[in-house]
Amino acid sequence: MEEMEPTRVEDQARAMAATRRIMAREKLELLGDEDALPGVFTEEDRDLLAGDEEELQQEDLRTFSAWHAARGTDPDTAFEELRQRLYDRVMGQLPDI
Repeated sequence: MEEMEPTRVEDQARAMAATRRIMAREKLELLGDEDALPGVFTEEDRDLLAGDEEELQQEDLRTFSAWHAARGTDPDTAFEELRQRLYDRVMGQLPDI
Protein backbone atom coordinates (compact mmCIF):
# COMPACT_ATOMS: atom_id res chain seq x y z
CA MET A 1 0.00 0.00 0.00
CA GLU A 2 1.26 3.43 -0.87
CA GLU A 3 1.80 5.99 1.86
CA MET A 4 -1.29 8.00 2.69
CA GLU A 5 -1.45 11.77 2.86
CA PRO A 6 -4.11 13.09 5.29
CA THR A 7 -4.71 16.24 3.23
CA ARG A 8 -5.34 14.32 -0.01
CA VAL A 9 -9.10 13.95 -0.62
CA GLU A 10 -8.72 10.53 -2.25
CA ASP A 11 -6.93 9.19 0.82
CA GLN A 12 -9.55 10.71 3.10
CA ALA A 13 -12.29 8.99 1.10
CA ARG A 14 -10.50 5.62 1.15
CA ALA A 15 -9.92 5.86 4.89
CA MET A 16 -13.54 6.84 5.55
CA ALA A 17 -14.93 4.00 3.42
CA ALA A 18 -12.64 1.47 5.11
CA THR A 19 -13.58 2.76 8.56
CA ARG A 20 -17.30 2.59 7.80
CA ARG A 21 -16.97 -1.04 6.65
CA ILE A 22 -14.89 -1.88 9.74
CA MET A 23 -17.57 -0.34 11.94
CA ALA A 24 -20.34 -2.30 10.21
CA ARG A 25 -18.38 -5.55 10.69
CA GLU A 26 -17.75 -4.75 14.34
CA LYS A 27 -21.41 -3.91 14.86
CA LEU A 28 -22.43 -7.24 13.33
CA GLU A 29 -19.91 -9.06 15.50
CA LEU A 30 -21.31 -7.39 18.63
CA LEU A 31 -24.88 -8.21 17.71
CA GLY A 32 -24.25 -11.72 16.41
CA ASP A 33 -27.26 -11.30 14.13
CA GLU A 34 -28.31 -8.40 11.91
CA ASP A 35 -31.76 -8.33 13.48
CA ALA A 36 -30.79 -8.90 17.13
CA LEU A 37 -31.45 -5.29 18.04
CA PRO A 38 -33.77 -3.65 15.50
CA GLY A 39 -32.48 -0.40 14.07
CA VAL A 40 -28.85 -0.90 15.13
CA PHE A 41 -27.56 -2.79 12.09
CA THR A 42 -28.91 -0.56 9.33
CA GLU A 43 -29.61 -0.92 5.64
CA GLU A 44 -26.51 1.19 5.08
CA ASP A 45 -24.48 -1.36 7.05
CA ARG A 46 -25.91 -4.13 4.87
CA ASP A 47 -24.98 -2.19 1.73
CA LEU A 48 -21.46 -1.57 3.02
CA LEU A 49 -20.93 -5.28 3.60
CA ALA A 50 -22.56 -6.56 0.42
CA GLY A 51 -20.05 -8.88 -1.19
CA ASP A 52 -17.67 -8.51 1.76
CA GLU A 53 -14.71 -10.86 1.48
CA GLU A 54 -11.61 -11.61 3.55
CA GLU A 55 -9.39 -9.75 1.08
CA LEU A 56 -11.43 -6.55 1.46
CA GLN A 57 -11.43 -6.94 5.24
CA GLN A 58 -7.64 -7.16 5.28
CA GLU A 59 -7.32 -4.21 2.90
CA ASP A 60 -9.60 -2.13 5.12
CA LEU A 61 -7.44 -2.88 8.16
CA ARG A 62 -4.30 -1.93 6.22
CA THR A 63 -5.94 1.30 5.04
CA PHE A 64 -7.11 2.14 8.57
CA SER A 65 -3.63 1.48 9.92
CA ALA A 66 -1.88 3.50 7.19
CA TRP A 67 -4.29 6.40 7.69
CA HIS A 68 -3.65 6.61 11.41
CA ALA A 69 0.09 6.21 10.96
CA ALA A 70 0.05 9.08 8.44
CA ARG A 71 -1.85 11.24 10.95
CA GLY A 72 0.61 10.39 13.70
CA THR A 73 -1.84 8.39 15.78
CA ASP A 74 -1.26 4.83 16.94
CA PRO A 75 -3.35 2.55 14.69
CA ASP A 76 -3.87 -0.09 17.40
CA THR A 77 -5.05 2.47 19.94
CA ALA A 78 -7.31 4.09 17.34
CA PHE A 79 -8.84 0.71 16.51
CA GLU A 80 -9.47 -0.13 20.16
CA GLU A 81 -11.02 3.29 20.76
CA LEU A 82 -13.27 2.82 17.72
CA ARG A 83 -14.36 -0.59 19.01
CA GLN A 84 -15.04 0.77 22.51
CA ARG A 85 -17.10 3.72 21.24
CA LEU A 86 -19.10 1.42 19.00
CA TYR A 87 -19.64 -1.05 21.85
CA ASP A 88 -20.84 1.75 24.11
CA ARG A 89 -23.19 3.04 21.41
CA VAL A 90 -24.67 -0.40 20.69
CA MET A 91 -25.02 -1.32 24.35
CA GLY A 92 -26.65 2.04 25.02
CA GLN A 93 -29.46 1.02 22.66
CA LEU A 94 -30.37 -2.11 24.62
CA PRO A 95 -33.80 -1.90 26.21
CA ASP A 96 -33.94 -1.46 29.97
CA ILE A 97 -34.62 -4.67 31.83
